[in-house]
Amino acid sequence: MKFVRIILFLILAVASYSCTKEKKETSSDNITTVGMSPCRSSAPFIKELGFDPTRSDLSTTERGMIGVVLVEHPRKAADSLSKRTYQDISWTQNGWMGNTTVDIDGNIYTAPFPKENETGTPLKQMNKVFKIDAETGKMDVLTELSQSDSSAEVVPFAVLGLYYDCHGKKLYVSSVAGSTKTAENGIIYVIDPSSGKVEDQLKGHDAAAVFVGGFTGEKRLYFGGLRTSDIYSIQLTGDGKFEGKARSEGTLLHTGNSSSDRAKSIRFDENGNLLVSASAFNFTLADATAKKETSYQFSYDKGKKKWMMVDGG
Repeated sequence: MKFVRIILFLILAVASYSCTKEKKETSSDNITTVGMSPCRSSAPFIKELGFDPTRSDLSTTERGMIGVVLVEHPRKAADSLSKRTYQDISWTQNGWMGNTTVDIDGNIYTAPFPKENETGTPLKQMNKVFKIDAETGKMDVLTELSQSDSSAEVVPFAVLGLYYDCHGKKLYVSSVAGSTKTAENGIIYVIDPSSGKVEDQLKGHDAAAVFVGGFTGEKRLYFGGLRTSDIYSIQLTGDGKFEGKARSEGTLLHTGNSSSDRAKSIRFDENGNLLVSASAFNFTLADATAKKETSYQFSYDKGKKKWMMVDGG
């Protein structure tokens, strides 16, 4: 009997320690640097191809090249002739691609996106996320999201935002598939990047930019609304799922700027300032063309617990 009691005590002690450890790992002391600390790796296949990883990146905007392109930039900006490019055949077979994000092992994630006033991919097939394996350099479908309606009223876009959170090892993807000019049917997904399994969804939000940060003491997903100029956020649980309701953290609107500006990218700088790049977006194929972007900066007031715009472009 005494032996059984000892075993039960040890089991309870281990469970208590595990619970305490989990709480500690998700406490504000441990997440304030989330979104600020460098954490991404260069894919090993880049070096194996003879490209310099320190001067190379993956692009989806190279003129005349469909899909994903590996680009080695010149050592000197003026030496454009020394620029090199490479494409694996698997990078070219699924039409134009949009934003990319990289994980801690160097795997790259991307999704179909219209270019030059054409989708390049049927709308029904656009709501997918692709993964380029860091070791082999081969691209394949990671996950197929809910199939979008292809009626005439829906917008000609699907996945717009991708962000890999190194802290929680989750992939966050925003899609507007199925939205119309008047109906906001977008979904933000939480995806396991190793299996492609969808672990959670935030429905009813059209967003382009998604980003995970913890500077305020809470780990939150920040995203830029496409129906308004607001920047929103929602709290994340310890396992990276959504908790509670999304709230507005501030707006890009101010005297003198465009009321149609929508966040295209969101990130923290080394001091925890929230940096936003934005441009007009009206859900037409013309929005797929690169536009001049305006930069915004928000600073967090710890006393008021509020993000304040300090630079409106």
